[in-house]
Amino acid sequence: MTIKHIWSVLCKESITNQDDNLISLIGVLEELNSKLPPLGDNLKKDTKLAIPFNFELVNYWTKDLEKEVIINIKVEIIDPNSQKLTETTNSALFPKNNKRLRTRLKIQGLPVTVNGRYTFKISCAEGNESKLLVVAEIPLDVKFEITNPQKTPST
Repeated sequence: MTIKHIWSVLCKESITNQDDNLISLIGVLEELNSKLPPLGDNLKKDTKLAIPFNFELVNYWTKDLEKEVIINIKVEIIDPNSQKLTETTNSALFPKNNKRLRTRLKIQGLPVTVNGRYTFKISCAEGNESKLLVVAEIPLDVKFEITNPQKTPST
């Protein structure tokens, strides 16, 4: 493989400066605490919920060869019980004369099942290679609470 994964970071947002192409990672995520609104009485034990939160996964890649390469990237979100909640695949063009590449995946809403450590598993393959290799596993500790509906006092 000519592509090398250097790092991956979960953050609230990233900004790339157009003048010097430097990236700023804002609100790097290690832990997420949230309160969810009441969900009703028909909620099953294994229901997948979503925390309404927008964030990004930023990856940094390098290569040595002076050739154009397409990189296929898969991101899986795994819950604390090792259940895969989502899977996203995309590809990025690594231009011929570039030795560095950053990819950003904007994620809207975090699926959750239980409190605990969620894992973002990042895999990649080059071009037509079918075998994806896991290059990173990013942990995110999640604690959420479902708020109880406020009961009105009876008169």
